[in-house]
Amino acid sequence: MNKPTYDDADLMLKFVQWGATSGIDEAINWLWSDDFIDGYSKFVEKYPPGTKEYGYVTKVCGWYETIGTLYKNELFNERLLFDWLAVGFRWKRLENFVLGFREKMDEQNMYVNFETMAKVQIS
Repeated sequence: MNKPTYDDADLMLKFVQWGATSGIDEAINWLWSDDFIDGYSKFVEKYPPGTKEYGYVTKVCGWYETIGTLYKNELFNERLLFDWLAVGFRWKRLENFVLGFREKMDEQNMYVNFETMAKVQIS
């Protein structure tokens, strides 16, 4: 595993800035509230597309998918990434939502880089 470079750190800080300006912290915090429902069908029954809560979940999934895409293509240092983010921890919280979303939309590639990145960190 390569040692992170200053360019890797710069990329990480850009993601921190993007997350801060996009409200990722608020969305992630909501995922750990008692209002979050684990399971796609029940989740969308209470929080259908277009609601703030549905937006929180898709924002977090999209953020991790973007980072996962860079990671998959070896554009984000693995050592730095996994030292910074608890990807597997977040994936476990969102896994049932993502799997249900894939089934409902018949789109098996949605958030696959997020999932793959999490499984690497967990193993």
